[in-house]
Parts: sequence; C-alpha cells; structure tokens
Amino acid sequence: MENDTLLKTGEVADLLGVSRQHVVDLCNRGDLPSVKIGTHRRVRRADVEEILQAHTLTYEQRKQLWLHQALLTHLLTKPDATMSLARKNIRRWSSMHRPDGKANDSLREWEKVLDDGLERTVETVLSSSPRACDLRQNSPFAGVLSQTERMAALTSFRATHDWRAA
Repeated sequence: MENDTLLKTGEVADLLGVSRQHVVDLCNRGDLPSVKIGTHRRVRRADVEEILQAHTLTYEQRKQLWLHQALLTHLLTKPDATMSLARKNIRRWSSMHRPDGKANDSLREWEKVLDDGLERTVETVLSSSPRACDLRQNSPFAGVLSQTERMAALTSFRATHDWRAA
C-alpha cells in the first residue's frame, strides 16, 4: 500500500494495538493528524507508520509499563478502591504542581481517563503508545502496590529485561 493511503480509524487502531475510540481521541487532540471525509475520519498510513517506527520504548519506559502491568490485578479485582486512590492522589498532587505545568496537564488527563471508566483506564495502563508513556511519568497509582509487590515486580523486570539491550 502507498504511504499516502487513507486508513479508517479501526484500521489505525489495529495497527497501533489500541481501541478505535483511542484513535478518535488522538485525532481530536491533534496528536494524530486526520482528515474528515463526510462524517468519517481518515488517517494517512504514513502518519501511522511514523508513530510505529519512532516509538521504541526506552528501558525506563519499559520499567514503568511493567510496574503498571503489576498493578493491573488490583485494578481488576478492586477497581473502586484502586481508582479512588488514584483520584485522591490526583487531587493531592494537583495542588503541589504549577497549574500550567506539564505534571498538572498529565494529572488532568489521568482524571479524564478514570472518568471514562475501567476499560479506558486499563487500556491506558497497558498501552505502549507515546502518550501513555508520557502519562505514566505522572501516574496517579502510587501506593496501589505494596512495597513487597513493587520490589517483586522490579526484581522480575530486571531478570527479564537486559538494560544493555535498551
């Protein structure tokens, strides 16, 4: 296929490994260029391929993703308590950061993710997209994992990820 081929949002979602709604959100925020044909969005294949080629996770990003995967059990078995703790962290931390700063932008976006429900939260926690990696830098899930769980997750991460391959 040509690089200027226009793809449907569902096709883009399949290529990026995210939901179609996430692709629509990326387009709405301007993170993914798109055009409207009638009422339908279309995305250039070249723009999708650029995202796929440009985004290789760093060692630190892989570690953050691993830790977030570790908290998934809490999120799925105790969603109300886990999301409540995340909301409490957002409220507390929002007052500690500059209102116009990047940290508060991320916290506001996390709040929207939580407001969208458990599925969207799980999708964001598991995503390796550039935006999800940025959001994990200001994750509201501090305190979900016990110190023992966190150390076990980090030990298993180190055992399975060679930092020299980063």
